[in-house]
Amino acid sequence: MKFKAYIKLCLSLILLFAVNAIVSAQETNPITKESGDSIYQKKSAGPAETVIENIADSMLTEIQTRACVNTFTNQTVSTSVYVEGCNTLTVQNVTVVSGGNLSLSAPSEVIINGTFDVLLGGVLNVGGGGGVPILPGDNIQIPISIGTFGAPFQYSDSKNTSGYTNAYVGRPTNDVFYTFTLTTTLNVTINHCGSFGDTYLHLLNSSGASIAYNDDYSGAGCCTNTSQAYLNQTLNAGTYYIVSEGYGSNGNIITNVTGTIPQIIFNYNYDSSGNRISRIVGQ
Repeated sequence: MKFKAYIKLCLSLILLFAVNAIVSAQETNPITKESGDSIYQKKSAGPAETVIENIADSMLTEIQTRACVNTFTNQTVSTSVYVEGCNTLTVQNVTVVSGGNLSLSAPSEVIINGTFDVLLGGVLNVGGGGGVPILPGDNIQIPISIGTFGAPFQYSDSKNTSGYTNAYVGRPTNDVFYTFTLTTTLNVTINHCGSFGDTYLHLLNSSGASIAYNDDYSGAGCCTNTSQAYLNQTLNAGTYYIVSEGYGSNGNIITNVTGTIPQIIFNYNYDSSGNRISRIVGQ
C-alpha cells in the first residue's frame, strides 16, 4: 500500500511540473494562428495584449496590380494606377483627374481608342513598343483638356514643344494638342502671345478637320510680336481641338484661350420716308 501511494505522489509531481512548463512556454513564446490570408502574432504585455498584424494580402495586391490586361476602359483615375498590357493595350473612356497619376505600358503598343482626358493636375505616362514615354497633348487621341464651358472663360498653358512629336500635318515641327467643349455659342480667341518666337496655330472640329489656322497676325488684338499666331472665331456648341506649334523650330509656346459672349449687331432698313421697315440681327 505504501508503495502504491508513493507511485501516485511521483506521478502527481511529474504532472504538476509538466503543466508549469507549458504555461511558462506560452508566456515567453508568441502564439501564431492563421486568420484568412493574414497572420496574427500575440505577445503577453501585462494586463493587456499587443497584437502585431502582418497583412499578407499586400504582396498579393501588388501582384494583381501588375497582372497584364488587354483593355482599360470606363475609368476615372484619381490616385496612382499602373496598367500593363499583355501585348497590345487598348484604352477607352478614361479620365485622369487632378491628383491622378496613370501609367500605361505594353510590349507591342498602347492604343488610345475613344474619349481620353487628362485634366489639369493629372499625370499620364505611356510606354508602347519599347516604352517611349508620351506626354499628354502629344496627339489628338490624348489632348490636354481645357474644360467644358457655357459661359465666358479664360485659359493659359505653357509647353515646350521640344518634348513632343510632330503628329499634325501643319508645319514640320513638334506640336501640342488641346481640346475644349462649348455648351453654347461663344466667341473664342486663341493666341500665342508671349511665346518663344514665330508660331503657328490650328483650330479643328470634333472630327479633327481644320476650321481655321494662322501664322502671322498684325490686326486688332494682335500680339506684340506679330509673328505669333492669333485666331478669333464665333463657335457653336460642340467639341474643338487646338494645335500649337512653331513655324520652323521648337520651343516654349504659350497657348491663351478666351471665351466671351458674342456681340449682337442690329442693322435697320428704312423706307424713302425714313420709316424703319426691318431689322437685321447679325454678329
